[in-house]
Amino acid sequence: MQRLHRRYLAEWMLMLLLLPSAIVWLDGRPGLVEANAAIYDRMLFDSAQRPSGDILIVGIDKRTLEMLGPWPVPRSIHALLLEQLARRAPKAVLLDLFLSTPSSDPTQDQALAAAMAKVPVYLPLDYVTGSGRTSSFRPPIPVLAKAAHGVGHANATPDADGLVRGLWRWEGPAQEAWPYLGLVIAGKPGAPVAASQLGEEASEGWVRLGRFGIDFAGAAGSYPTVSYLDMLRGDFNDELVRGKLVLVGALADAALGDTVPVAGIGAQTNLPGVEVHANAIDSLLHDQAIEVPVDWRRVLWISVPIWIALLLFLLNASHSAAWTLSVAALCIGLNYLALVQGRIALPLASPLCGVAAAYVLWSWRRMSELLLFFRERAERLNAVPAGAFEPPLPLQPVALDSVERRTNTLDLAIERLTRLQALLTQGMWSLPVPVLICRPDGVVSQSNAAAQQLLAPQPSLSSAGAMQRPDDGADRLQGADLPQLIAGLRKAEIEDPRMVQGRVQTIWDEAMVREYTTEQGSIFTLRAALLDESNTQSASSRAWVVVLNDITAERQAQREREQWFSFLSHDVRSPQVSILSLLALHVDGASDGDVQHMIDGIGREARRTIQLAESFMDMLEAESKVYRFAPTLAGSVVLDAIDAIWSAAHARGLTVEPRLGAAEGALWADASLLTRGLVNLLNNAIRYSQPGDTIYVCVETDSQSALAHGEVVISVQDEGSGMDASQIEELMTHEGGRKSTPGADAEAGHGWGLGLMIVRKVIARHGGWLDVVSAPGAGTTFLIGLPLSPEDTQFEPPGGETAAVEGTSAAAPRLSR
Repeated sequence: MQRLHRRYLAEWMLMLLLLPSAIVWLDGRPGLVEANAAIYDRMLFDSAQRPSGDILIVGIDKRTLEMLGPWPVPRSIHALLLEQLARRAPKAVLLDLFLSTPSSDPTQDQALAAAMAKVPVYLPLDYVTGSGRTSSFRPPIPVLAKAAHGVGHANATPDADGLVRGLWRWEGPAQEAWPYLGLVIAGKPGAPVAASQLGEEASEGWVRLGRFGIDFAGAAGSYPTVSYLDMLRGDFNDELVRGKLVLVGALADAALGDTVPVAGIGAQTNLPGVEVHANAIDSLLHDQAIEVPVDWRRVLWISVPIWIALLLFLLNASHSAAWTLSVAALCIGLNYLALVQGRIALPLASPLCGVAAAYVLWSWRRMSELLLFFRERAERLNAVPAGAFEPPLPLQPVALDSVERRTNTLDLAIERLTRLQALLTQGMWSLPVPVLICRPDGVVSQSNAAAQQLLAPQPSLSSAGAMQRPDDGADRLQGADLPQLIAGLRKAEIEDPRMVQGRVQTIWDEAMVREYTTEQGSIFTLRAALLDESNTQSASSRAWVVVLNDITAERQAQREREQWFSFLSHDVRSPQVSILSLLALHVDGASDGDVQHMIDGIGREARRTIQLAESFMDMLEAESKVYRFAPTLAGSVVLDAIDAIWSAAHARGLTVEPRLGAAEGALWADASLLTRGLVNLLNNAIRYSQPGDTIYVCVETDSQSALAHGEVVISVQDEGSGMDASQIEELMTHEGGRKSTPGADAEAGHGWGLGLMIVRKVIARHGGWLDVVSAPGAGTTFLIGLPLSPEDTQFEPPGGETAAVEGTSAAAPRLSR
């Protein structure tokens, strides 16, 4: 298997390195060039730029030549045209005319130069091809070049398919590259520079740099056009020229040969050179020129999609087709955005071909490796004895080739293993004892329903059908680190001989000498055993069977027994000892006044004994499962509790003030038991309050609760001595209570430990929570949270004591304070 894996990765690395290089090399070859160009043309056709209103074309058309005579017309005519334009204050004028040879009449050149001085005029260079296929640019004659506002090349070089898609920013001989005339008009440097200054080696005779694409606005006539003859005569509105960039050149019907085929505007269309330059200059002036990168950015654009696809194939080979389509769609979207929004022309066919080639090669190699793997595994599976699980041999015709024979053999082995696995899995799942199968490092490989209910309870496992698998069939604990999972559940150490000897062999040895408590209150111990101790199996592949022994009931019974012993030894004995002490004083010869004091004391302690007995009865009833739930108003429960303690509060000179902000909050509760729980809290507040104090009982609704229908919060606040942090912790954690304050009236209440237990039991059975806020000298506030009843009150209340753990409820979190 490792050999196949290494070979698998080696082939993947080979494709990662060689495939992008091959596609980059093919990018400039026939086939991909045409495909990339066709996609580019189609995308531009769907997003053609709008022609700018800042450009006006003065076209030399057929009618102009008929009136002025054959081409070339005298340069004095051009001078007259410039004078006509100058009077209308254009922004600039581009004479798309090659004026590289002097006129036969020098006065013609002088007249044109004089007219050029009245308005900014730009002139193009004449591209000529000499002997030996050498090319060069011929500038305008000196008198005109000197009068021109700028000079640049206007060469529209077609692509390999003969269509013009863009121009070169810099072009010319290596020792003197000229800028495109549109750059000069746009305010870029207009002087020629050496190719070496542009970062280009000057070894070649001709240099072309900075290719940019043109998003053509449309067919001929897309830009406002006026006939040369009409402009010469002055037959136009002055506003047509004022502030515009005027391009003067030949139109298509003049038949002067100044037309080129362009791409990106649908079917093959020829545009006159002056319109090509109008589109190009418009793009440059408005930052709409399309950049055509040919450097490392183009290489990365082709390579990165292939790398991403191969990486996704490696991470999740089963979805390779989906990854291929996703990467291809991403390339198309990015390519369109780059072209339309970013004005960057990137090849699309090249990366798409690379991604498709990566998918084909990957699928081919993957299938080859899979076939080899299946053949080896089928041979090994057929050699494993199945014993009683051997399925009957299928009656199949004799296979015609080796592939069919291997398929039949693999089907038989799969059938045997499937039956065995189903039997073992179902048997383990149905065990009532929590069982897990773990690796030596503690990672869970498999668990049964009881283990998941203990460590990862789910609604599908907590019902009566706990042995039924969840609908998704998922193992909730599979892949979990068991030592880390139970590390926070440690409760106490138990004696173990291995710890006494100081010998720890595995992580299980340490885990087996501790008890653990879950968030739901379940307590368990752990036992582990090696599943297979044969030496033929490597240590890293061995499995451990871990059994979780639930001792919750034992510890609960032990804790309750200790609590009852504590209450009986303290609360029951205390009043009897007091009575015996008073009787002993009487026997020793107390006076008449002492006799009356003894009688009062015996009566007080007798009443304490009766109250204690009633508390025990309340406790037994709170622990019983006979709760009578019914729709109850929170306000009525609070008022009933206040009525029950009114006389005791009045006797001590206390005021009980109810604040029923949410008195009509509906609860699904046993009103009698809930009232008795509140009475215990109020008795405690009376006991620790001084005469003249006020006890506040508030009822509010918490709309921010995590419960579906919200909750009612009942608070009991006194102005007594209060408690410090240690006393609060003892009260809420160890069933303790506040020590009696000197001078406190013993008749005001009974042992607070038992009273708090009653309150907790009642609140827990109602699915609520209990919390306390106190500080020395600042009084104490007890808070009770109870879930509001939904509109349909025929639901089962949250049941079981385990709904509340140590003063809070699993059904609802405490309020943050």
